[in-house]
Amino acid sequence: MWLTNSSLGRKLVMAITGACLVLFVTFHCLMNSVAILWPEAYNTICFLLGANWYALVASAGLALLFVIHILYAVWLTVQNRKARGNDRYAVTSKPKQVEWASQNMLVLGIVILAFLVLHLVQFWSKMQLAELMGNHEPDPANGIYFIDQAFKCPVTVVAYVIGFIALWFHMTHGFWSMFQSAGWDNGIWMPRLKTIGNWWTSIVVVLFLAQAAVFTIRANRACDCEVSKEWNALAGETVSCCSVIEVIEAEVVETPCCKAAEGECCKAAEGECQGECANCENNQNNQD
Repeated sequence: MWLTNSSLGRKLVMAITGACLVLFVTFHCLMNSVAILWPEAYNTICFLLGANWYALVASAGLALLFVIHILYAVWLTVQNRKARGNDRYAVTSKPKQVEWASQNMLVLGIVILAFLVLHLVQFWSKMQLAELMGNHEPDPANGIYFIDQAFKCPVTVVAYVIGFIALWFHMTHGFWSMFQSAGWDNGIWMPRLKTIGNWWTSIVVVLFLAQAAVFTIRANRACDCEVSKEWNALAGETVSCCSVIEVIEAEVVETPCCKAAEGECCKAAEGECQGECANCENNQNNQD
């Protein structure tokens, strides 16, 4: 079969699967933005993408794309090394037009694969897979809860930053390379495609990095309840410095940090808002 027997056919398969994965990564980036702006809407999307038949078909198709892309990448790398033979060990100057990413696509792919495995363990295995296994505690559709739990670990954000950097190098080269493999290779459009690829990838990766930063801050948040009240509720945070339950005159009152009467929020928070509590006490002393 031409798609498997010829080098050009294998490169075309890489191009097609790569294009699909670029679109998926872009969709994933936009979906993460929903988690920041509308947490409840994000959970609704997670519910729709749970163990429903259409979501399972899409997940299986996506997994197949990843497997084909990885297998063909290894296949082409092995083929290229065999074609070069012992010449690959020779010390030669590299042409300026050969990008660093082009020479290290397999290594970058391995880093991205390791990042993908971590991501699947932290989210897919606890959401769609858990729902398929009949495990509904915690709620598999509560994506905000799993984001909150994952980014409480400092290792998560470090691993994600490394993965996003590898993704940037891999996609900037892969974007224009897939057009080249499809035959769209000329002196006019190739520079344009490289520019489009650089911009597209940079925007996606910068958004990913910003999202990881926001998720980490919210998961390890201080007193900013007005910003993340909805996030706290969906993440299952029942006690935090952002909101304290006080019993005042036999009534249960929920009050923001440092705005409760007579600084009782600081006593109830039990040290969770040390800086804010100091301000509460100073304000109370000034009032006295």
